[in-house]
Amino acid sequence: MQRKVPRQQRGERRVAELLEAAEAVIAQMGYEAATMSAIAGRARAAIGSLYQFFPSKACITQALRTEYAKQFDNLYAPLATQARTLNCQALVSHLIDLTVRFVDTHPALPALLDAPQSTRAPAAMRAVLRQRFAEVLLAQNPRMSKPKALLLGTVALHIVKALNQLYGELPPRERRKMIQEFKMVLLSYLSARMNPPARRRVHP
Repeated sequence: MQRKVPRQQRGERRVAELLEAAEAVIAQMGYEAATMSAIAGRARAAIGSLYQFFPSKACITQALRTEYAKQFDNLYAPLATQARTLNCQALVSHLIDLTVRFVDTHPALPALLDAPQSTRAPAAMRAVLRQRFAEVLLAQNPRMSKPKALLLGTVALHIVKALNQLYGELPPRERRKMIQEFKMVLLSYLSARMNPPARRRVHP
């Protein structure tokens, strides 16, 4: 069952409030324990009003994940310009630091990554994120082909997603060390794939 799309500004505000409530409840309780009743209560809305816009928990979760994906893309968009003046190490540092900042300001993210596959953002939105990462890598190395940039961007995006989940699960005292480990992983991968060593000529 598809959710109702608001047609008026008042409806859009209500949807935003419901998504904010879902974010808070999922961050506090986790995906499995979160209920539609708890979300409605957090939003101070009648349960019928919640179901009017979101027929199920999976539906509101997908809407929240889609909103997160849009915000994630907007966060990385400036890097497509900044990457032109950055070396690979600086680019990796920017990517990881932005990711950590996003998780810090979106506490429901780790729990959302544990939600069923059916609640993921639409395929088109996921493709936008992969393309964004490819654009960033192409800006850093314009000589790279677009197909290779998309391949590397897809792998880099999944490395970042792995950090998203692990970072949210770790106690604060262990997070800084893990951030450095992921920077090393991503830097090693991109350095090897974006700037492979020149082949030695074999003389007869």
